[in-house]
Amino acid sequence: MLTIGFFAAEAALQLYINHTSQRRPFFRPDLELGWVNLPNLDTKRVNAAGSEWRIITDQNGQRLISQNSQTENTIFIFGDSLAFGEGVDVGDRFDVKMQPSLPGKRIMNTGTMGYGIDQEYVVFRKLKHDMRSGDTILIMLNDSDYFDVLRRRFIGRAKPHFEKFGNAYVLRPPLLGFFERWSGLSIVALIISRIVEPTATENLDPRQSIEIIQHTLGRIRQETPAGIKIVLGHQGTRNFLGPKLGIASTAFCRNADHCIDLDEPLGRSPTHLLPDGHWSSAGHAAVAEALVGSLR
Repeated sequence: MLTIGFFAAEAALQLYINHTSQRRPFFRPDLELGWVNLPNLDTKRVNAAGSEWRIITDQNGQRLISQNSQTENTIFIFGDSLAFGEGVDVGDRFDVKMQPSLPGKRIMNTGTMGYGIDQEYVVFRKLKHDMRSGDTILIMLNDSDYFDVLRRRFIGRAKPHFEKFGNAYVLRPPLLGFFERWSGLSIVALIISRIVEPTATENLDPRQSIEIIQHTLGRIRQETPAGIKIVLGHQGTRNFLGPKLGIASTAFCRNADHCIDLDEPLGRSPTHLLPDGHWSSAGHAAVAEALVGSLR
């Protein structure tokens, strides 16, 4: 009876999500990254301003965009929901806005909602062997990173994280529990995992995250193949870390060839942000304008 009940509940939830609510899951679990975007996804959501936005992903889980037909080099983008473009259609996303000004450049945007720079570093390690001289790495660092690198779990999902031993940092893999491992295939397993998987006790003091972020950026710098430019677009040092901790906007710039403070263009107008803090279409356009010169 328990087995029958499980499959009946699963069937009912799948029917509701896929046909009634149209709110298909975004992610599947991953043993290295904690979670990754679902491939071949086509769904819609409503953003914090009440506007509908559409998500279509390719076979790699990246949002589907048209690419320049003839490309010489690639811009690899690493980031979280802002890089993913949460809340806006992909045509309004900053990298797509920059494409006309970047002839000969292919874009690989690996942005994933909820990622911290520790997870972005894991993605970088998987892709660095595909990088060639003349390519560009664009790292998008923002307010949420100052907390995300301190987490062991995020919204019910395990994630990789750095742990300090003496003077050295060790990258720990995500500790996925039994139900969490199956949550990509079963909605019932996803619900159970949110209930039974342990919640880590976390100290989210951003002072502790500064060293981790600087260490991670240093690792990316050291492991980047020769001939590849690193561009860092950072948000929150002026408006968050500065007033709170006295951190200068150049604090994370030493491991980048170009460093762009995004607080300035995003702060020009309140219309640049959605009510939940994600960039609006106008915000993505402002970010594109600020970044494009360093990516040419």
